[in-house]
Amino acid sequence: MATRRIATERDDTFAISLHGEAEPRCILKFEHPAESQDSVLLRAQALTLLQETQPDIPATRLIPARGRELVTRFNQNDTVRWATLTTFLHGNMVSTLPGPLSEPLLDDIGVRLAQLQRVLAQLQYHDVPGRVLWDVRLLPQLAEDLLPMLEDDESRSRVTQAVDDYMAVEPEIERLPATLCHGDFHPGNMMVDPDAPQRLSGILDFGDMHMMPPICDLGTCLFYLIEAASYYPDDPLESCRSALESYMQEVDSRASHGSDSGSDGGYDDDGYSDGNRNDGNNSGFDVQQLDLLPAIMEARGALVVLLPLMAERFSGVEAGHYLVDPQRRLDKLRLVQNLGWPAMTEQLGITQNAITQHASKELL
Repeated sequence: MATRRIATERDDTFAISLHGEAEPRCILKFEHPAESQDSVLLRAQALTLLQETQPDIPATRLIPARGRELVTRFNQNDTVRWATLTTFLHGNMVSTLPGPLSEPLLDDIGVRLAQLQRVLAQLQYHDVPGRVLWDVRLLPQLAEDLLPMLEDDESRSRVTQAVDDYMAVEPEIERLPATLCHGDFHPGNMMVDPDAPQRLSGILDFGDMHMMPPICDLGTCLFYLIEAASYYPDDPLESCRSALESYMQEVDSRASHGSDSGSDGGYDDDGYSDGNRNDGNNSGFDVQQLDLLPAIMEARGALVVLLPLMAERFSGVEAGHYLVDPQRRLDKLRLVQNLGWPAMTEQLGITQNAITQHASKELL
């Protein structure tokens, strides 16, 4: 057996392979000492639930210990750490694919996100606000702390604008029910088989799962799908629109299935889920929330700009360890803000869009 260390942000991760094999068999992860047993166990339970209820979702698989424990205690001197063993997923990162992503792949991304949300919504978790810094709802507090540390004037101005814009919709987002979500569903955590790049072959990194409104999880995914202006100079959200269409079609099909069985979908008179039911639909989501996507995407863009400071301040990690191209991150935030919410809404296909109209009819 051979082991190879993999550079990660906080934990100690090793690829394990058999002698003579070119690719690893599994991944052994020792969590950061600050990670609680509850949070590590939550990820293990999520992977187990995915495997048991929807095995066609190409997520990494958990390998239990000999005693069938999902997580294993590891004592390092006077420190307790928790370890997990998972399968190794082969393929290429979607983030490394050249050019714009193909429409079939974008369709699959949208479908897989909706399926993930539906399965993960079955898990209940008493989350601690701020446990995962990627939560867009934390932007106002994080910016207040980190803005003085931003040296670039434009970055500081752009993040400030994003905070002001987010505050305009914060009351509406705060009233949305939260379910367990992946939280970091972006091309760097997705894989494809090089021989079949039209569909996802792997979904990675469930370490940022947290309780959040599913619309925030969706907005996070869509922000990372914004293509470089050189690909679609007049329609930079085209890839986002394709993924959103497939996402809504998947949600719509489940809502239709639920209505056939006599379910009311778990929605109250205001159109919001009571957060305590799972009727085959994505709990807590309804099409009225699509109008919040521009604000959520902008907020995620601001968090991406703040990421180096977040890593150094809260995780004790040198930003250069895993981050590249800060200008590109700022470019995306600039693009979103220069477009403005009305243009974003139109390019996403939300305004007078058949997706919204059709899904609305199915939920009535």
